Amino acid sequence: FQTPANDVYNNGSTVSVTIENATGGNFEQLTPNPTPAQTTINDSVDTTTATLTASPSVTEGGVITYTVTLSNPAQTPVTVTLSNGQTVTVEAGKTQGSVDFQTPANDVYNNGSTISVTIENATGGNFEQLTPNPTPAQTTINDSVDTTTATLTASPSVTEGGVITYTVTLSNPAQTPVTVTLSNGQTVTVEAGKTQGSVDFQTPANDVYNNGSTVSVTIENATGGNFEQLTPNPTPAQTTINDSV
Repeated sequence: FQTPANDVYNNGSTVSVTIENATGGNFEQLTPNPTPAQTTINDSVDTTTATLTASPSVTEGGVITYTVTLSNPAQTPVTVTLSNGQTVTVEAGKTQGSVDFQTPANDVYNNGSTISVTIENATGGNFEQLTPNPTPAQTTINDSVDTTTATLTASPSVTEGGVITYTVTLSNPAQTPVTVTLSNGQTVTVEAGKTQGSVDFQTPANDVYNNGSTVSVTIENATGGNFEQLTPNPTPAQTTINDSV
């Protein structure tokens, strides 16, 4: 007698067979022994594997789809807990279930990363044995480069001998100190956690031969801040030097 092949939902059983009828042999009386012949069917445990996959790559702020695939259809709902705290449900009769994960929006200090998630637990499905595949599902978070701009402004006008204040303004707070070099040779520092820094420039005293002028200064270089990209605004900061007659 050929027993059925392994059943992923069955944990073994006992087969009991009796004689129902016996004829022939020319006996005066042929009587079947009613004792059943029993055979234990030992279970060859079949493992159903739950495997996690994910979107291979997304851009910052995008959605990662995590999919759990079972190697056999579930007889009852399967609940799978992920290492990121999310839960995936595979419905009865199916082999797959999925859940979406929203990645953080663009970070001006971050140049991309990789997210790795695993299956922490899997229950249900009425399987003999349900085993999570330990291989992590990894997703590359592609960086959407965000530019931080350094803009220079200055006192709009001063009188000869007065002081021009040059101010550098960042479009995002600095994580580390930012050093900005001006075309007049001066340096402006923006401290960590701030968006502005300034420096004063002393204009020459009154010149009896000069009827005033305009001073134009630009940013030559800007470094630091731990930004993805720090770009100087090329627009010059201009100050009118009024003549003190």
